[in-house]
Amino acid sequence: MTPAVEVRNLTHYYLKGTENQVAAINNINLSVEKGETLGIIGHTGSGKSTLIAHFNGLLKPDEGEVLVDGKNIFESKETLRQSRFTLRQSRFKVGLCFQYPEYQLFEETVYKDIAFGPKNMKLPQEEIDRRVLTAAGMAGVRKENLEKSPFDLSGGEKRRAAIAGVMSMEPQVLVLDEPAAGLDPAGRRELINMIKNYRRATGCTVIIVSHSMEDIASVADRVCVLNKAEIAMLGTPKEVYTRDEELRSMGLNVPEITRIFIMLKKRGLDVPADVFTVDDAVASIRKLSERGKA
Repeated sequence: MTPAVEVRNLTHYYLKGTENQVAAINNINLSVEKGETLGIIGHTGSGKSTLIAHFNGLLKPDEGEVLVDGKNIFESKETLRQSRFTLRQSRFKVGLCFQYPEYQLFEETVYKDIAFGPKNMKLPQEEIDRRVLTAAGMAGVRKENLEKSPFDLSGGEKRRAAIAGVMSMEPQVLVLDEPAAGLDPAGRRELINMIKNYRRATGCTVIIVSHSMEDIASVADRVCVLNKAEIAMLGTPKEVYTRDEELRSMGLNVPEITRIFIMLKKRGLDVPADVFTVDDAVASIRKLSERGKA
């Protein structure tokens, strides 16, 4: 099966051509399969945001290729007209939601903000209406808020409206950069559940960048760890998170609940070491309790 997104030997420099030139990402090779959720983690400056900005052509590679659904989104100069068409199409296929997306709201009403993408796609009004209502429902935007100014909403409501604006384009790939940044624990849980439900309902490929190891563990099929502009690890949450010492050497920490269970296991308790979320911990404790009653 053709990957949803693939990058080959991807390198991007900042301050290119100067004495301060630095590779923000260096020789990255990565395939994201259709329908999977990929989590991307790494310390500040590891290249996470630079990498995802290539997925829909916001940044152009200095070296290497970016393929969306098997097509190189940057063609050669000889096919410049086709290149522009391919790039435009890729931006509809790959929806990118920046950190604090609520700061990008600008229309008179929430409805118009969510409809902005579909209108740019030149869709008929009936289809725009359908997409707005569908995306609003998936993102948890209440119908009574659609005719309000986005600036009259609470912070959490603005976040949902902004994400709905990306969802309304019905991208094949949804890329979220720190989607839960600044939210309280309850808000984070609601947003992560929203992303899970969206993926289940649409079959969309989801790529999430986050500093929260627990958020990534609760939603991702695979985890990509960036360190010093390169891929340091790539695997399932279990394959990555059990490498605790290596992660700490990169300035990352496994979830607190994982460290507790690792410590309990070292002290001789019969608990699993691959516990990455509070829900995992509750399920494990229940099993132990039932085993003790048997």
